[in-house]
Amino acid sequence: MDFKKGLTITIILLLIGLGVAIIMGSNQSSDVFFINDFDAIVNNSIPAKKNKNYTYQIVRIKGETNDSIKIKPCETCETVVLKGKISQKFRHDFKDGTSKMQFDPYKATSGHLKIVHKIR
Repeated sequence: MDFKKGLTITIILLLIGLGVAIIMGSNQSSDVFFINDFDAIVNNSIPAKKNKNYTYQIVRIKGETNDSIKIKPCETCETVVLKGKISQKFRHDFKDGTSKMQFDPYKATSGHLKIVHKIR
């Protein structure tokens, strides 16, 4: 293998490694839930890391239910009732402390939901 090919392959591998590290590092402050069982309330907390600056917290919920659910996207937020086909994103200011989210199946007994809770 000549020098140019070796250098090109090395650079490509370094860039791929850097991209993976960035993606993994940025996703450490997030949780994903797949809700198929509507029997339990889900309470989730994500603590802020020390010496890291945050600007907002996000809760994204997508899917479908047969009846009403309740979502409280942050500790100081009002509870929101959703039902049927759902595609909703909640974004609120967040600086430090712990980001809290609550999902309550409420009247829903079946369906499928994906909930992403993260801080950025």
